[in-house]
Amino acid sequence: MTHLDSQAAASDGTPLASSAETDGFTIEHVVTAGDTSAVGPVYYARLIDWQGRCREQAGMAGAPVFSSDISGEHAMLTRSCSCEYERELWFGDQVAIRLTVPWVRLHLMKGEFRFYRITGPGDPGGELVARGEQIWASAHRAGDHYEPGPWPAELVRCAARLGADVSRAQIAEPYRAVHRSEEAP
Repeated sequence: MTHLDSQAAASDGTPLASSAETDGFTIEHVVTAGDTSAVGPVYYARLIDWQGRCREQAGMAGAPVFSSDISGEHAMLTRSCSCEYERELWFGDQVAIRLTVPWVRLHLMKGEFRFYRITGPGDPGGELVARGEQIWASAHRAGDHYEPGPWPAELVRCAARLGADVSRAQIAEPYRAVHRSEEAP
């Protein structure tokens, strides 16, 4: 394993480190009756579900090899999850869930979610109705349990595109070979 330095680049030459300014990854959802509680507003646990859906779709788009091996030896485990509610959502509301990743440190990664009530598909603004975060851990199967381990390079590149500071990320061995070949004369 290796720690990624801030000057590292992906195999195609694009920088792994990303600027702090990013739109992140966004999914949109229309609130259905199944999302609401008996009294009308969206049931709070649905926002946690939507965080997971956004994270999974971001992974499928940005790290397709890792995402296609969901039952493999490597796992991205959720260590913590939270959501703060600012406003109620109701049946028929359109919601944009936006994910950014501020950092990857060693075997941990932080995802931040913002939930916006929007006026229509593709609305870049909206009213902030909730915010949440998750901390994920990179782990490798060791018999019948998981142990902390380095991130696959593909996931680190995906996190960088979502705004992450990846300068302290722990990267799996295959990255080292790519990194060294770029430094060679």
